[in-house]
Amino acid sequence: MVNSVVKCLAIMEALASQGASSLSDLKTTLGLDKATLHRILSTLKALGYVKQNQSDQRYFLTFKMFQVGNMVVERGGLKALIHPYLEKISSDFQELIYASVMTEPGQAICIDKTEVDLYQQLRLNVSIGGNVSMHASSMGRCFMAFMNPDYFNPVFDSLVFEQFTPHTITDSGQLMRELEKIRLQGYALEEGERIEGAMCIGVPVLNSHGHAHAAISATGPKARMLVKKEGLIRSLTEASKELSIICGLAPEKWPIN
Repeated sequence: MVNSVVKCLAIMEALASQGASSLSDLKTTLGLDKATLHRILSTLKALGYVKQNQSDQRYFLTFKMFQVGNMVVERGGLKALIHPYLEKISSDFQELIYASVMTEPGQAICIDKTEVDLYQQLRLNVSIGGNVSMHASSMGRCFMAFMNPDYFNPVFDSLVFEQFTPHTITDSGQLMRELEKIRLQGYALEEGERIEGAMCIGVPVLNSHGHAHAAISATGPKARMLVKKEGLIRSLTEASKELSIICGLAPEKWPIN
């Protein structure tokens, strides 16, 4: 371990989680002395990763880190591979379609989405680069249901069951039963757990080992989604299977009946 690199990344993660911060704020959060903080922050400023407000001298991250992360996604080709499927489903059903990837066990981010005018009436919008809830979203549950078994128990045991609405599943036993259902049917439903009146349908994209490394979801007002539910499930599961095979899953290993 290179200690200076560890400190540098800790500073960047602190700025990402708590926003614009003073040297005192970072000293309290990280326990580093001000001379070290100032030296590393000056370097990050020179490289374009950090800027400093002139008014209050607080430090904040620029979008350069986002650009670097986005290049990783683009280079991996997954976004380019999935995007045409998002556009086709969104065009067919006039609903917002998301894609996300697992960045590490138990953590996933949104990498792509479509835009539809009808969606503006619903105040739910995950931004590209935003975190995906593992327990309270259809995509998160797809990741959990088709996770590498070696990682499942530690991830499941570490879940924080944040309650977003009265409908959010906050019981581990209930969530486990929901994951079993997803494994059998191949898709996840989330109804009003993140926001009242919304409905999401998610499907996994499996790798060659049959583990979810990406997911797709359709999101919209529940009343409208119910009318389109069967068609959306059919289109999403077809896309799930096609993309999984393209990503290396042998057709005969497709786990969903």
